[in-house]
Order: sequence, then C-alpha cells, then structure tokens
Amino acid sequence: MSLKRILKLLAAFLTGQGVAIVTQLLVPPFFLHRYPHGVEVYGEWVALTAAVTYLNTLNYGIQSYANNQMTIHYNRGELDEARAVQASAFRLLLAVIAVIGALAATVLLMPLSRWLGLTTISSHAASETVFFLILQILVIWAFVLLANSYMVLGQAHRGQIWRSGQRLIAVLAMAVCLWHRASFPILALVQLLSAVLFTFLVAIDVRIRAPILLPALSYGSWRKAASLVKPSAWFMLFSASGFLLTQGPVLLIQKILGPVAVAVFALTRIVFNMARWLLIAVTYSISQDITHLVGQRNWAQLRRLYELSEKVVLFLTPAATMGTLLLCPFLFSVWLHKRSLYDPAICLMMAAVSAIMGIKEHKYQFQWSSNQHIPLSKFTFAAYSCMLIISAFLLRPFGIHAFLLVWLLTEAIQVGYILHLNAQLFPEEMHLSIRPVLRLAAVIVASLAVSAWPCWQAVHWPLTRIVVVAVALTTALATACYFAFGLGEVKRVFASRLRHRFAADN
Repeated sequence: MSLKRILKLLAAFLTGQGVAIVTQLLVPPFFLHRYPHGVEVYGEWVALTAAVTYLNTLNYGIQSYANNQMTIHYNRGELDEARAVQASAFRLLLAVIAVIGALAATVLLMPLSRWLGLTTISSHAASETVFFLILQILVIWAFVLLANSYMVLGQAHRGQIWRSGQRLIAVLAMAVCLWHRASFPILALVQLLSAVLFTFLVAIDVRIRAPILLPALSYGSWRKAASLVKPSAWFMLFSASGFLLTQGPVLLIQKILGPVAVAVFALTRIVFNMARWLLIAVTYSISQDITHLVGQRNWAQLRRLYELSEKVVLFLTPAATMGTLLLCPFLFSVWLHKRSLYDPAICLMMAAVSAIMGIKEHKYQFQWSSNQHIPLSKFTFAAYSCMLIISAFLLRPFGIHAFLLVWLLTEAIQVGYILHLNAQLFPEEMHLSIRPVLRLAAVIVASLAVSAWPCWQAVHWPLTRIVVVAVALTTALATACYFAFGLGEVKRVFASRLRHRFAADN
C-alpha cells in the first residue's frame, strides 16, 4: 500500500471531479436560460444522450478487465503476458469499433423523435445528434484504453489527468456553443472533435514517456482476444447495469411523465451526485493499489487498506449527504435561478439513496479492481432490471417518489450482497466486520429525521438562513462521525507515514 501513489491518484481524481462539477454546473443553466422553453430542451437533450450512453458498456468491459489483468501480470513479473493481454484487447476493441461504426449510419434513418417523444427537435436533427455521439463514443474507447494503461506502471494519476483535460475542453467548447444557441447536432459534433484531438495527444504522450504501454498488435493474437471476451462481457454487464441506473430512469420518466419531470429528476440527481464527489475520489484513489496488492497476493495490506478507506468513507458520507440536502434550496436558487424546481420530498429520498450509494461504491471497488466481478455483475444487472420494471408500473399513478423508493430498496439490497462478496475476497481467517456499515445506517436514519423539518421549512426561508442552518448541522454531524467511525486511526497512520517520508527526504 503506497500512500504517495494513493495521494497522487486522489489529487488527479479530485481534479477530474472538479471538471465534472464544472460540467454539471455550467451546462444546465445554459440550456435553461439561453433557449426558449429551456426546461423542455434540457430534458430532451438528457433523454437523447441517454439513448446513446448504452454503447459505453462495450468499452468498459474490454478496457476494465484488460487494464486490471495487465497490472496483475506486471506486478507478478509476467511482462510478456501483460503485453499480450494489452495487444489482444486492442485488437478486440478495434474490431468492435469497426462493427459499431459501420452500423452507426443506420441511425440516420430512424424516427428517434417519435420513439422518444421529443417535441423541440426534428427527427432528422435527433438522428444526426445520435450519429455524432456514437462516433464520439467510439473514439473515446481508444482514448480511455491508452489513458488507463498508465495504471500498469503505478501512474494511474497521469491517465486521469488526460481524461480530465479532455472533459474540460469538451465542456468549455460546448458552453460556447450553448451560449450561441447551437443546434443539438453541433453540440454533438464539438464533443466528437475534442475526443479525436485528445486521442492523438495521449498516444504521443505514451510513446514519449512510456513506450512499453503503446499497444503493439503483433504481441497479441485473435485466440487471446477471444479468451478476453467472456471475462470482459461480465464487465460489460456491470456497465450495462450502470446504464440501467443512470439512463434507464431518464428514458422511463421521459416516456411516462414527460421532459419537465426528466429535468426535475436529472437536476436533483446532479446535485446529489456532486455530494458524493469526494467519496468517489477516495474510493477511486485506492483502486490502483487494490489491483497491485491482489497481484502481489498481499492480503494483510489489502485488508488494512479496506478498513482504513472504509473509515474515511463512513466519516464523509453523512456530512456530505446531509449538507447537500440542507443546501438544496440555496443551490437551486443560486445555480439555476429556479427555486420552484426544489421539491423537499424528492430531495430527502434522493439523499437517502445517495448515502447508500456512497458506501456501495466503496465496497464494489474491491470486486471491480481485483477482477472478482462476475457474481456482482449478474446480481447488479438483475437488481436494476427489476427496479425499472417495477417502477414502470408505479410512475404514472405515484410519480417520481415511487421510483425513488424502489431505487432506495434496490441499493440497500445490493450493499448487503456486496458485503458478502467482499468477505469472500479475503482468506477465511481475515474476518470483515459489518458493524461499521450498520452504524452508518443508524446515523443516516437519524440524520434524515433531524433534517426533515428544516427541508420543508426552507421552501420559504431566506437564503442566508438556509446556509447558516446547513453549515451548523453539517459541522455537528461531521464532529460526531469523526468519533463514531474512528477516523483518529486514519489520522495517526497518515501522520506516521508523512513523518517517515520527511525523515527519509532529510
């Protein structure tokens, strides 16, 4: 377990999360205020892009498994095998890109506006938009495989910086186009061009700084590529579950309740996704070390990493979630200038979902980064499929609140199953306690109960009072969680490592 490596990746990922927050903060207001009927236009853009995002499941499967397996082989001294996995994965990816690229043109003949119930964009413009978005996704696949390969050498932070740079340039270019009320096809084309540019740039960087990571197709074989299909497919299923979670509800709500409901749901979800940005950063920062320790079969250090990172995530989850919940009216007022979109009940339920997801994302990272993902991918896909099927019957009579309740139960069930899988990752004698997670559940329930009254009252409160109450309650909660989840141990470990580091430098 390398503190320096973790901190580098943490810093890079925090930068990436900052870019993601810029995207989430910058794009929606431009839609809402620069276009006539901005709420409807934004809702339809979200629905249209959601229809394309499913393709990313193919890439996540190939690159996730290949990069993890390359890193495991490299840390076991199996350099030739690592290069064979990379080259074969690149062959497989190029074959998939060729097939999808050839089929993409058929989108131009599809009546997407009618299928998705779009009203502010013509069918031809919708088809052009999706076509350019598909091409952009295909280019991003090659870009991500190259950028993520830095993990093999323990430099995952460098790949993360490249990915953050691409997102930042894409969103800034898109913001300029939104300011000029560009059409949907132009917005999609801008994203495609940024993807092409950064793919060339990262290839040049890899060639200069780490030529061993530049894919050489001669090291691979189609037989090896075929052997990657099955384990990659389970990662694809995992990613398909992510599509069901993120884009499935958008498409379902668009079809049943319309674009205004999509906008309210999507904007509220954006706020709480931002609440988890630090949690996700902590979780992602340890992913590289999980893979390295599994490759080295260092179970003692892996368990230590599990327990220390758990303490940090459990400490941050209640404060981040409740602070965001209490600030929702302020954020909707200052960010969107549409306080009328604030719904206390939706925000309360979204807060509960977000808190559970914070701990779930930490736990499943250990399965993901160790390539022990197959049982979880099956379970997750089944869980989210059931969630959408049940919600399809409940949305029309009961609205978004019914969907959020089903989502909450789905996430809670998954946490229980992932804890079971985490225990199987370690040798039998290394028992993992679930008591910290149960303690977190109690803290979240109590925090939501305390926050309910100010959430409803804040509809009419002045913004200053909202901020004061949010800061006071969040500070009190963070202080209590510091002691409840034993963060002092993490503080002592970091202080000790830093002292040794400075002593070595001197």
